[in-house]
Parts: sequence; structure tokens; C-alpha cells
Amino acid sequence: MSYVIVNVNDVKPEPLNLRGAMHVYTQWLISKGNGSNKYAVRRQVIKPGGRAPLHKHAYDETFLVLNGKGIMTINGKSFEVKPGTCVFVPSKVPHSIRNNDSNDLELITVISYEDDMSIEVID
Repeated sequence: MSYVIVNVNDVKPEPLNLRGAMHVYTQWLISKGNGSNKYAVRRQVIKPGGRAPLHKHAYDETFLVLNGKGIMTINGKSFEVKPGTCVFVPSKVPHSIRNNDSNDLELITVISYEDDMSIEVID
């Protein structure tokens, strides 16, 4: 396959299946299932009050905030994220994100594919 075209409106959101996650939904836009063996591109929506708990994994992850506001914690340091914020989190670094706004927090996330794709929840 030489290219992939995906309409985000056609991709079903899946709840994040991770202990401690609340109101986080992922759409897998580009993945091993449709063309890329090196990385995945996802759209994630975190509803107001939702969160992905403190966790770490063997893959790199980049976050690009499209809409909403939230708080990310990386390696013990917390900061606000808002539209235009782009954050790179290297493998094995503990991180979390929560929506502290009244609107959805919408992100594009890119992850590398590694031999170990497991996630270790820390809190």
C-alpha cells in the first residue's frame, strides 16, 4: 500500500482500556492495521474531568493539543497544555494528562511501535 486516507469522522472512538483512565477516547487513524509498522497516529478526546493516569511505556509519545485545556505531569513536573502545545515524552518516562476544563480536551498523539507495547500504570 502506498498511501492511506482516513476521515476522522469515520473512525470509531474506543475508550482507553487502562486502569485508572476515565473518559478518554481514542481513534486510531494510522496504525499497523492500515499501513504503518513504525508508528501510530491517534486522535484522543478527554472529556471534562477525565484523565489518563500516571503511567510509562517503552514507546516514545508526542502530544499535539488541538482544543481544550489540561494538565500534564511528566516525571513529577506539572504544567498546563492548551491549543498549540506540542509535547514529546521519551520512552519509560512517567506521565499523565487530565482535563481540568469544561470543554473536551482534543489531542493528536503519535507513538512509536516497539517490541514491548505494554503500559505500566504507576498511580
